[in-house]
Amino acid sequence: MSVTSRSGFMSELGLARPAAVGAILVVAIALQSTVLTKVTLLGVIPQLLFVVVISLAMLEGERVGVVVGFFAGLIQDFLLPQSVTGLTALEYTFIGYVVGMIRYYLPSQSVWMPVFVVALASAFAEGTYAILAIIMGQRWVSIGYTAKVAGLVILYNTLLTPFVYPVIKRIADRVRPERVVRI
Repeated sequence: MSVTSRSGFMSELGLARPAAVGAILVVAIALQSTVLTKVTLLGVIPQLLFVVVISLAMLEGERVGVVVGFFAGLIQDFLLPQSVTGLTALEYTFIGYVVGMIRYYLPSQSVWMPVFVVALASAFAEGTYAILAIIMGQRWVSIGYTAKVAGLVILYNTLLTPFVYPVIKRIADRVRPERVVRI
């Protein structure tokens, strides 16, 4: 006798989780490219996709972090008009992997931990993006401007986290596959 509590067409086929993650990405890109473009400061748009990648990596682990990071980064690359295609995908993939790996060492019940991880990952992402963009031949402005942009990105992302993380957590908990217990 086996015990499972979730049923439904999508969960029986194993498609509930990928469908939910895909829907999350579509909603995030829609919000980021429409609503959040109205809230710019120095040309910096809040990076909702980045917060979604970090949230899913923290909740689901490195495999989900890598896959979601790659696709979210690729989507982001296609939206940024002057970026090197694939650079954000590389960056988000790496960060999704690292956050997914360190999640085992983080206090899971801490309310502030997702905010701290997003802030730290945002700082790392902005620094590595600037370095990789220079290596790839993009024109570099200055250290001061890069620091201002990084500061704004960190601020925006940490302000988004308390709103985004609980929603992502609720969705992830709902579509997470349960282990079958044999009796």
